[in-house]
Amino acid sequence: MIHRILLIILTACCMSSCAMDKQKTKQEQIQHVINKSGFIPLPLVFDASDENALKIRYSVNLTTDDTLLFEYQPCDIVGFFPDTTNYYAFLYLFVGDMLYPTIVTMDKNWQKIDEKIICTTGCLTSPLEDVTSCYDSVWIYEDLKIKSISKLIGTMEDKDDSVITICNTKILEGFIDKNGKINIKEK
Repeated sequence: MIHRILLIILTACCMSSCAMDKQKTKQEQIQHVINKSGFIPLPLVFDASDENALKIRYSVNLTTDDTLLFEYQPCDIVGFFPDTTNYYAFLYLFVGDMLYPTIVTMDKNWQKIDEKIICTTGCLTSPLEDVTSCYDSVWIYEDLKIKSISKLIGTMEDKDDSVITICNTKILEGFIDKNGKINIKEK
């Protein structure tokens, strides 16, 4: 009987130490990713329509310890924003029809708070026949305010086969609040 009780206690201790090791490993992995990615110097200005505008500093690999932090998809991390009291925030490139610069915020236990694409994607969604020029500039300021402006110029044919010159401008503005919530609105 005493052997059974000791076995149960020993098993419980081993299980709790495994849970503590996993948490410790998770914290170590967070530090590893931050150390490899580095911090992004702010203000940051880039053209989101240029695939080479941002340098990738860390590629998430779901066959490694990255699975402790990233569960659903591999991504390419540009870097972390300067440390805040309540959350971590980092910029990564989401791959789709183009590279979408995206900010993710996580609490200090690495639970997701918020995630938002921070460019207008104005260069992507266009029915134009001929695009003369397009840019999608993004600004991230030291106070974590965010602004993105895209301007698309081109031509298209109307239903009478006349050529029309088009100039579309889109603006996004927002910020990351003190709790890690990303607020972005289109103007």
